[in-house]
Amino acid sequence: VPCPSSTGSSDPYCIVKIDDETIIRTATVWKTLSPFWGEEYEVHLQPTFHSVSIYVMDEDALSRDDVIGKVCITRDMLAEHPKGYSGWGGPNGRGPDAEVHLRVEVQESQGGRRLLCCTVLEARDLARKDRNGASDPFVRLRYNGKAQESTVVKKSCYPRWNETFESELAEPAGEKLCVEVWDWDLVGRNDFLGKVVFSVQGLEVAGQEEGWFRLRPDKSKPRDDERRGSLGSLQLQVRLRDETVLPSHCYQPLVQLLCQEVKSGRQDGQVHLVTLLDETTTAECRQEVAINLVKLFLGQGLVKEFLDLLFELELAKPCEPNTLFRSNSLASKSMESFLKVTGMPYLHAVLGPTITRVFEEKKHVELDPGKVEVKDVGDGVQGDIRAMLHPNSHPGGGSQPLCPWRVNVCGAWRCPALGQPLTRLLLGRAQHAKFVAVTSFLCLRFFSPAIMTPKLFHLRETHADARTSRTLLLLAKGGQ
Repeated sequence: VPCPSSTGSSDPYCIVKIDDETIIRTATVWKTLSPFWGEEYEVHLQPTFHSVSIYVMDEDALSRDDVIGKVCITRDMLAEHPKGYSGWGGPNGRGPDAEVHLRVEVQESQGGRRLLCCTVLEARDLARKDRNGASDPFVRLRYNGKAQESTVVKKSCYPRWNETFESELAEPAGEKLCVEVWDWDLVGRNDFLGKVVFSVQGLEVAGQEEGWFRLRPDKSKPRDDERRGSLGSLQLQVRLRDETVLPSHCYQPLVQLLCQEVKSGRQDGQVHLVTLLDETTTAECRQEVAINLVKLFLGQGLVKEFLDLLFELELAKPCEPNTLFRSNSLASKSMESFLKVTGMPYLHAVLGPTITRVFEEKKHVELDPGKVEVKDVGDGVQGDIRAMLHPNSHPGGGSQPLCPWRVNVCGAWRCPALGQPLTRLLLGRAQHAKFVAVTSFLCLRFFSPAIMTPKLFHLRETHADARTSRTLLLLAKGGQ
C-alpha cells in the first residue's frame, strides 16, 4: 500500500461494505506497507444486493482515517466465478461501481414538438469526496449547448432525486446527451464524480432507455489515484453461494441414514455414506461439510462414534508409508472443526494468560544467534522462551482438568478414533504411538495456529507486531 504519512509506514485496516452498509472491519496492522490479515468471514446477503466493496484504510489517532483505496466486486462478477473470485486486485480512488439510475426517452408534445426527456432517479456507491466521509451530489445535464442541474442531496453516496428534465429535440439529432454527477462544495471547485453519454439517434430508434448506467471518468480530468500514483494491490478470495434451506422434515431421512451408519460402525466390504461424502465434495467446500456434520452429530450425541468411523476408514485407505492422515480429508477437517466447535473456551483458558503476557511484555525473545542484537545478549533472551515452555507455564501443560468432557471423550487426550487404529498400524513399536496422532491434531491444528495468529482465534483484538510475532512463532514451535 502507499504511504500516506511522513513516517514512512502506514497503519492499514480494511472495511467491507455491502452496498452502503459496513458489515466487517479487520484488525489494524501497525507500521507496515505490506500488511497481512488472513481473516475469513461468512455473511448472509439479501438477494437484491449489488456489490461488495473492500476499502483499505489508514488508521490515524489524531485525525480522520484516510481512505487509501478500494476494490469493488459486483454481483455480476461473482456470478461469473461460481467457484469464487480469487486474486490480486488494484485498489482505486473513484470506484468503478458508481452508477446512476436514469430513464431517457423521446416524446411528442401537443404542439407537435419533439422533446428529449431524462428522468434522474437515483445513484449508488458514489465516491466519498468530503471530510465527513460522504459527498453532496447533484446531476448536471448537457444537451445542445444548454445545461440543467438537479437539486443537491447533502451527505449521501446513495442519493435519490426523481427529477425530470425536458429539452427540445435538436434537428438533426446528432447531438449527444451528457449526464454528469458532481459533488457540490461550498468552498472551492466542485468535484467530478462521473458521467454517462447517450446517443440521441439511438434513442430515436429505441424510443426509451431505462436502467442503471455505470459512471465513466472524463479523460480530460485527472483521477485522484493517478495523481497519487500507485495504490498497491489487495489479495482477495470471495465466493457467492446461493443456499436453499428446506423444512427440517425434508432432511430427516438423510439424518436417520447417517446416524444408523455411525452407530453400526465400520463394516468390511460395505460402501459407507461418509466415504461417498468425502469423495464427492470438493476441496473448497470440504471444511463446510465437516462443520455441518460435526454439529449434526453433536446434536445427536454421536460425535465420538462419527469421528471413530471416519478415522478407521481413513486409516484403511492405502497411502504413502509416512502419511498418517491427509490434511484435506473429511476426517482431518472434521477433527479440526470438532476442536474449534467444542474447544474454544478451553483454548482461551489455556492460552489466554500466556498470549496476554507476550503482548504486554513485548520482550525480545530469540533462539537464532544470528538474529540476536548486541544489546539483547544475555540469559534473558533465551531464558524467557524457556520459562514459557516450562511444563508449569507452557500452554497446554497440565491443562487436562480444563479440557471439555467432549474433547476428552472424543480424542484430545485418549482418543480411540486416533490412538487404537494408529497403534495397530504401527504394530505396537511404541507404547505411546497412539498419542502421536493426538498431538498432531491438538497441537498442529489447534494450539499452534492459535499461538501464531491469536487474532484469528479471538484471543486478541489486534494482530501482533513484528517482534511479538517472532516470539509467538518460537513459542508455537517450541511447544511442538
